[in-house]
Amino acid sequence: MSRSSRAALLAGLLLSSPVMPAVAAAAQAPTTPTVSVSDPWVRLPPPAANVAAGYVQLHNGGAEDRLLSAASPAFAEVQIHAMRMDGDVMRMQALPDGLALPERQSVALQPGGYHLMLLKPRRPLSAGQAVRITLQFARSAPQGVDFSVRDGLVPHGAAK
Repeated sequence: MSRSSRAALLAGLLLSSPVMPAVAAAAQAPTTPTVSVSDPWVRLPPPAANVAAGYVQLHNGGAEDRLLSAASPAFAEVQIHAMRMDGDVMRMQALPDGLALPERQSVALQPGGYHLMLLKPRRPLSAGQAVRITLQFARSAPQGVDFSVRDGLVPHGAAK
């Protein structure tokens, strides 16, 4: 058998292999958003602060999903965090595996709970400014979201 015949036979075997469709399916990125986003905001940090916190309501309208990561050109790094009680002390904990988004449920990233930790702003933030943060999900398509910078603890639309 010639070298070209062997190459053609090998290519045919690989393409007909049951592994190839699974690999191709796994490599396809999600194309439709099944997670909707509402009330995205960033708390205005003190002038000398090297961190800020981002909050948002996530509603998963599809199958179980996960917020895997977030990124922003406005910050050197964005991490997903949770607050937890350790005795009488509230502690922050990074969630390197992301945040579970149960099927057809909402998850709130809010003060005192889950939040985005925005590290090392590239320039000072100001109230009223919009900050673009891209949310990466396990199943849903990535979403670029404009977070409004707000002065104070109370989210937009909430009673003071």
